[in-house]
Amino acid sequence: MEASLASALYKLLNINRSARYKIHYEYNSPKFTLTLEVVNNKLQLLPPDHPSEQKDSPIVEKLEECRLKKEALLISLGDEKSLSLQPILNHLNEVASIFILSGSETDHRGNEKLIMYYFQIYRNYLKLLNASEYDTLTGLLNRRTFDRGLDQLITEWKTKTTAFDNNKDNKNNRRDIDNKSSNWLAVIDIDFFKRVNDNYGHLYGDEVLLLLANIMRSSFRNYDQLFRFGGEKFVVILHNTDHAGAEIALGRFHNKVGDYPFPQVGNITVSIGYEEIANQTVPSEVLRRADNALYYIKENGRNQVRCYNQLLAENKIQVTQRPARDDVELF
Repeated sequence: MEASLASALYKLLNINRSARYKIHYEYNSPKFTLTLEVVNNKLQLLPPDHPSEQKDSPIVEKLEECRLKKEALLISLGDEKSLSLQPILNHLNEVASIFILSGSETDHRGNEKLIMYYFQIYRNYLKLLNASEYDTLTGLLNRRTFDRGLDQLITEWKTKTTAFDNNKDNKNNRRDIDNKSSNWLAVIDIDFFKRVNDNYGHLYGDEVLLLLANIMRSSFRNYDQLFRFGGEKFVVILHNTDHAGAEIALGRFHNKVGDYPFPQVGNITVSIGYEEIANQTVPSEVLRRADNALYYIKENGRNQVRCYNQLLAENKIQVTQRPARDDVELF
């Protein structure tokens, strides 16, 4: 959709370049990454691991100004040249991406209404998508989006590893791709959440859920995926990290929750069961394994972070048969 918008504006406005920069955060510091551009009538889609713009890059100052103001900007560059910056806000009213149109200032001003109409249509369409993909209370992705996303992730992993294995030159490096590109699924459950609702009421219970979602956003990377399944259960998909990295990230989040003073309620804890996604062939299987690790924690003191495979190795749990149906409701 973004590529179609950039290509259409490039042709309609007869400009020099149209591009889209995505914004992600590392330790609360914004990073701007070029995701696509149209130059010389050619559309180029950049890979997900394309490096972010350097802080001293001339374009970063302009992108940051647009991000902070949350409004369209027309920046004159002299010699009748200008940049039109169009911010795209997400469901949390944060600037998630910025489109840049490079051309003459005369053309930009003459087509100001046309540019505005195109981006308004795009923003309205995004609102419709967000309404169906995000949880209304926490702003995290919802269960429906998770089901679709996990299936796509496993399919992409199979395609990637199959192509890698079919290349004889790569077989000696198979361990590298497994270690560096692993994905992990974690199921998170708030311990004794029913007591919160019973003792303080559902209003404070909802506030706990909302604050927990905010802690999740501050604990994980921008490109990790955060979901609310409903009730007090959440899921995180960690991308491109090894086992040690997954354990560190989940442990950091676990500790942040334990240290956070929730209003009226005080301190709460979470239990987290997780498992690697990479080698699974069925989405419900990796979910079941992470949930089995979570079940073990809930039966053995709660307030822990445990990996399914580690529990197997320690003989703490037993391998169970996968249900006959893959679409079984786990939660």
